[in-house]
Amino acid sequence: MTREEIIENSNLITNGQLTKYLEDLENCGFIRKYQAIGSKTKNSLYQLIDNFTLFYFKFMEGRKNTDTNYWSKIQTAPTYHNWCGLAFERVCLLHSEQIKKALGISGVITNEYSWRTAANDEHPGAKIDLLIDRSDKAINLCEIKYSDGPYTIDKKYMENLRNKAALFRQLTKTRKGIALTMITSYGLVKNSYSMNSIHSQITADDLFSEQK
Repeated sequence: MTREEIIENSNLITNGQLTKYLEDLENCGFIRKYQAIGSKTKNSLYQLIDNFTLFYFKFMEGRKNTDTNYWSKIQTAPTYHNWCGLAFERVCLLHSEQIKKALGISGVITNEYSWRTAANDEHPGAKIDLLIDRSDKAINLCEIKYSDGPYTIDKKYMENLRNKAALFRQLTKTRKGIALTMITSYGLVKNSYSMNSIHSQITADDLFSEQK
């Protein structure tokens, strides 16, 4: 959420105390603050990233289930798979240095952003969780996808990805090259889309490589 969205949803008053609250939460690692590419600092986004807090509100708060095997039993349910997808996304965002190392751009000056635009009469809207803006005149547009095995890019998904990249270029007016980058748990299934249209692939193993 932006600061304004936080105020609207929490009925807080915008003042120095709210700024202190947000700074304290950021310094303690509960939230992260990042700027949307092409936006001013006042439009920075705040994201809750503390994994236990998120897990508590999703699976523990208000639940009275006494089944001692509850967690293992829900692992075939949509709720569990949705949670895995969101958790994998957070892990990726917390391992940006490893992602840049795997891309071979550790020696390049970079900035990390998110980007989103609401739907309107002209376009359906889009959201990109990780953009790596590089000083060598390129931007890695990172798509994060969790799956139980290698992820398959089909025609529909590829069209969506291309439209998203085109909309990003149109609205930000960037002249940098856009490198489509897939970050997946187990890699991509080899087909014409993954081999010819995806510039870079990152897997979960890359996220936990040693920093040198």
